[in-house]
Amino acid sequence: MNKRLLLLFIFFFVFFSLPQLLRFALYSPSIIGTTPYFHIRMAELLLSGQAYDSLSFGGRYYTYPPAYHWLLAISPLKYLLNPFIGALGVVLLYFIARELGFSEESALFSSALLGFIPGYLYLSGHINPRMPALFFLMLTFLFLLKSRKDKRMFYLSFLSMPIVFLIHPLVGAVAVFLVLFLFRSMFKRVALLSLFSLSVFLLWFLPLALNLGLPQYSSFYSVYVELKTGIQYFIFEYGLVSDSITAFMLLLSLYAIFKVKGKSFVKEWAILAFFLPLLIGNRINEQLLFPVALLAAEVFINHWNRFWKDIKLDFVPVKVWTALFMLYVSVAAILAAGALMFFPPSAEEYHAMQWLSLHSPENAVVFADWFYGHWISAIAKRKNVMDAYAEYAPNLEQRFRDSNKILYGSDINVTISLLRKYNVSYVYYERPRDAELCSGFPYITRYPYFKKLYQDKRIYIYKVDYLGNSTPVPIC
Repeated sequence: MNKRLLLLFIFFFVFFSLPQLLRFALYSPSIIGTTPYFHIRMAELLLSGQAYDSLSFGGRYYTYPPAYHWLLAISPLKYLLNPFIGALGVVLLYFIARELGFSEESALFSSALLGFIPGYLYLSGHINPRMPALFFLMLTFLFLLKSRKDKRMFYLSFLSMPIVFLIHPLVGAVAVFLVLFLFRSMFKRVALLSLFSLSVFLLWFLPLALNLGLPQYSSFYSVYVELKTGIQYFIFEYGLVSDSITAFMLLLSLYAIFKVKGKSFVKEWAILAFFLPLLIGNRINEQLLFPVALLAAEVFINHWNRFWKDIKLDFVPVKVWTALFMLYVSVAAILAAGALMFFPPSAEEYHAMQWLSLHSPENAVVFADWFYGHWISAIAKRKNVMDAYAEYAPNLEQRFRDSNKILYGSDINVTISLLRKYNVSYVYYERPRDAELCSGFPYITRYPYFKKLYQDKRIYIYKVDYLGNSTPVPIC
């Protein structure tokens, strides 16, 4: 690795680590996000040699694809795993660019540009499996590109592509589609690679399916699954979601596709990446990150003057546009990093979960809206009724319906019977700003069945007393 690549790696490793490190120093001792707590717990579960999670959904078997959790398990500082892999991905793009015929300057700039895209920062800045899945897919691309000159490199892809499936099966399915189309000149070989990768995944999945069956559909998926189709879901300036790619970067990419000669592989790659989110959903938008960075860098390094001339803005000196572009990219990344730093859980939410951990029995069941379930089981270390990992969850549909009745119903007898059904002894509740006090759970808590133990702003923790009575405090 040359000195400039090493500096790029160090810079972006630090940059991607900053949201979490600054959060620790200035805001809260909590890890960024909701599902990261689930992933950390599962990594610890694997390390302990267990396959049963006693805290989620009242108890369930481990069913998540295991590769990412093993990566977390062997990481000394788990919250730095994604920044490390993200920084490796920045360097990886340089080698991909060189294999595709990009100049040294264009390859280096595309790598730097990738690291500043808000969507890439988002995936690299907190614990999630999509960054490693994307990295191993891009590593497969590099091996396949190199195999055009050295056929031995092809065999390395048999190590990288199965890992994509074992980290994130949806990305694995997308990977099959991409390699079969983009590397169609070696179709038989990549078809064999795809079949092998799928077979490795099935070696893990089939025993699970034979034991537990296939995941059952639930109306909860309409709330839980975030797959949304439509171009509007990846043209966000600072949306800070995985599909957040600045509009100007997309504009440069489109210009390269239609106005710049050559680079047919990257153009096809970008076009596929544009259409995948429209067909499948916005959780696939990370496939845009690498080709967009390559095409935008190509325009900036080799066609910058022509770009401004073609869009009739060449009356402004190019140096001014260059400075504005650098400012635009930097500000977008800094704003994204700052916003990521303040992602949930808030300091108040984390403190409430810690309080619950210290002031409730270890075997307590805590009811909360499903969004807070991972925090209940990971921060408070108590059993939840529902959380945000729905696949293979026991009695998912019934639990979802019962949870809605508890949260939004106004019949105390129904609420108490449902809480008793799940052996709930505590309730964690965040009251919406526009909540009605005479309906739903705010009204239900006026009954003596609920003893308020904790309040911080809109966060409440109640102890359920089943010996209470059905006479509410008269407020309505």
